[in-house]
Amino acid sequence: MALTSYGRAFSVHALREPERPMIECDGRVATRGEVESRSNLLARAYASLGVGPGDFVTLALPNGIEFVEAAVASWKLGAVPQPISWHLPQAERVGLIELAEPALVVGVDADASAGRPSVPAGFDPGADVSDAPHPERVSPYRQAMASGGSTGRPKLIVDKLPAQVDPDARNQTVAPGAHTLVPGPMYHSGPFLNCHWTLMAGGFVALMSRFDPERMLELIERHRIQLVNVVPTMLHRVWRLPAETRTRYDLKSLEKVVVGGAACPEWLMRAFIDWLGPDVMNEFYGASERIGGTLINGREWLEHPGSVGRPTG
Repeated sequence: MALTSYGRAFSVHALREPERPMIECDGRVATRGEVESRSNLLARAYASLGVGPGDFVTLALPNGIEFVEAAVASWKLGAVPQPISWHLPQAERVGLIELAEPALVVGVDADASAGRPSVPAGFDPGADVSDAPHPERVSPYRQAMASGGSTGRPKLIVDKLPAQVDPDARNQTVAPGAHTLVPGPMYHSGPFLNCHWTLMAGGFVALMSRFDPERMLELIERHRIQLVNVVPTMLHRVWRLPAETRTRYDLKSLEKVVVGGAACPEWLMRAFIDWLGPDVMNEFYGASERIGGTLINGREWLEHPGSVGRPTG
């Protein structure tokens, strides 16, 4: 299929198999059709509040199905989702909102939106709003992520490629129909991208509202997860589980575990290679600005312990 807008990509999969499960979080499962209907409702409500093509929509929501629906609604309007941590202190949240100048802030009350239009978490557009499909619009930018401020004042990192994708093709590192686990907060670029890349490729996402090491293993077994991106701290917490707990779960579905976000200690990477196998384990290093990165697989790592691999495109 040819390139289409991000919003349209979700609609394509929903039209094909509306009853197919699309995302699970905290035991709640949403089908493709449910996400399609809900995102159409939200898009109309957001438009009535002034959101249009090219506008930023700040998402101050915790991990959950509501977060995905809000991001999809933004793309359907040709707008740009801009996630921030939902538990930021008020002063930091206001600073990021003033920096982004969004048309709408999702997930906060009016007194916490720095004077911008807002809707709270759990927002209901009302029974009179239509969930009919929207005219296709392409967002000029795929997303805008907020930096953590570790190198100075927080800044916006805008991915300046248009939000277009072939819904039937491999999306970045995600194969069509993949089952992906997202254990990290969606205001970070890795979890945000892996979640939506998977869904736009017709896959299924198990989304964790908060990280729990044994819960992660349980979800991998239950949903036959193939891909998961983690940070070293998560691996460390899994490794600290009792051996009988770690080995209780069937993880044979895993095809790729990608470690990133910080340097992974050599002993920890080696332990997971010994447990899951060198063909499963990978380590990635890169910046949210997408100015380059490196990748190494488990077999290469065993030949060059501690390396982060070769440059990627």
